Amino acid sequence: MFIERILLNTKRKLSNILSLFNREEQSLSDRCENLTSIPGIGAKNCNNFYEAGYMTPESIISASDEELLNIPGVGISFVKKLRKTLGRL
Repeated sequence: MFIERILLNTKRKLSNILSLFNREEQSLSDRCENLTSIPGIGAKNCNNFYEAGYMTPESIISASDEELLNIPGVGISFVKKLRKTLGRL
């Protein structure tokens, strides 16, 4: 009986922890869906843009090259690809 109670409590706690991770993962995928509409931004690096304050495609498009290059994982090739896609070299 005692062991069953411990196992049940452990299962509940693990379930609560997993639900927190699922919520975080879902909100991350929601914000990534918006940003991954830009060529060159994938699921792996969209969080870097979001954490740098670029939460919409428009904010990324209107950012200067220097601002974009300050984002971790962004290099000159991304900036060139973005400007070429937009028709602004």
